[in-house]
Amino acid sequence: MKIVSVLNHKGGVGKTTFCGCTAQALALVGFRVLAVDNDSQHNLSAMLGTGVCSPGLHDVYCSSADSAPAVLLRSIRHTGLANLHIVTSSRELCDADVADMHFLRRVIDACDLGRFYDFVLIDNAPGMDRLQVSSVYACSEIFVPTELRQFAVDGIVEMAKTLSSEHPFGGRITRIIPNFYRDTKRQNSFAEALRRLFPGMVTATAIPADSVFDELVTEGKILFLHRFSSRGAAYYLKLIHELFDMSEEKVWNMVLAKRDERRSEEARERFKGFGK
Repeated sequence: MKIVSVLNHKGGVGKTTFCGCTAQALALVGFRVLAVDNDSQHNLSAMLGTGVCSPGLHDVYCSSADSAPAVLLRSIRHTGLANLHIVTSSRELCDADVADMHFLRRVIDACDLGRFYDFVLIDNAPGMDRLQVSSVYACSEIFVPTELRQFAVDGIVEMAKTLSSEHPFGGRITRIIPNFYRDTKRQNSFAEALRRLFPGMVTATAIPADSVFDELVTEGKILFLHRFSSRGAAYYLKLIHELFDMSEEKVWNMVLAKRDERRSEEARERFKGFGK
């Protein structure tokens, strides 16, 4: 089981959209995925269609070491996709909930989630406070979605230094994903700067600026089922291939098959409704 924390000092860089779309893509390809909403704004919980549920991650952090594993297992909810589950967040979640920044990792290990999942993806609020650091110690890798701007580049450099100096035994940054890409000279210069600063970590695939992502959040849709022909979907499939070393053709064909299967199911449901 691979545990990935989606993290960035800076807000507004598309962390939640990246986490949700990646989780959905992995589930559609056939992997068993658990998404963990480690952000009090609980946007990932909304994006994946569950909303706030109780118990949730706040209850896990506030439980005793003995009871927390059972609370975590009770907090796991089904989403609208087979193979994709979520532990939801709520506005009550806060840094004060985290008494021990290694707690989340110990709870995950105690649950032996590797029996049930291939991937755990943890979404985080901006910053590097106790909640974010808890996810750093829970994960094996950190994925960093980023804008291609000077402040964003500086923020990743600062974050990498903080991780190395203050949290040397936590997860490490392994992938940096350019987001909101418009193929301008200025953006390309910042992408090159990132590649020099973090050799081998910056993905060749950059996610384009595309209004489809706002539509997904507003309408509660799934990128690969409801907007499969969009530029965003095409680039995310390339990204999944790159991040997880999968055959691009295989990923495309499996997601296409799942989309067609979902369409058939929806058509059957509509047909049943006509007969009533």
